[in-house]
Amino acid sequence: MIVTELSKGIKLYLLVGGKGERLSSVTNGTPKPLVNIKGKPFINYVLDDLKGFDVTLVCSDSTYDYFKNLDIDVFNEGDRAGTGGFLMKLGESVPDSFYVMNGDTYFTGDLNLDTDESTVFVAEELVTDDVGYILGKNGKVEEFVEKNPFAKGKELVSLGIYKFYKKDITLPMRLPISIEYDILPNIELKYKVLNTVRFDIGTPERLEKFKTWLPT
Repeated sequence: MIVTELSKGIKLYLLVGGKGERLSSVTNGTPKPLVNIKGKPFINYVLDDLKGFDVTLVCSDSTYDYFKNLDIDVFNEGDRAGTGGFLMKLGESVPDSFYVMNGDTYFTGDLNLDTDESTVFVAEELVTDDVGYILGKNGKVEEFVEKNPFAKGKELVSLGIYKFYKKDITLPMRLPISIEYDILPNIELKYKVLNTVRFDIGTPERLEKFKTWLPT
């Protein structure tokens, strides 16, 4: 269960705007968070695992029709604007503090996301050439490393979960905006290590891994 205890009711933006081209052989054109797994959409597993948050799905024109009838708040950013573009489109309605999380990833274990600073959540994992990780010390991020083709061994891998304070963010005056490239490197960030196994369903192989793990 992913929880917040100190800030119950805080906004969490769940990013579901992508179509998931690498998973197209399985999804048949539907967004990957809606892929059916053992009788229910993947997104339901993610939502069932969140407690204490005010969740809003962030989608784009290309995926809005798939999510608009769900019993949950949905924000349509229009044309796809990158992982951080929705913040510009929300404008003044962006809350003073909030979480952002990818909608195509499931996490195991009991995870407490309470923190009072802008924070990136990480886990110690064996790295591959297609994941980003951080270099840090004493809870402070010193450097972001994105998709290092020479990566080996264990590093603090970004889980794609972030807490932000609006006062810390300066958005570039353009779209698209990437959280990973345009926002994170320009913030004095803390990191918090979580003990979890991450299931990213972005490829058919990763999807099958989640299905195999999922309790019956």
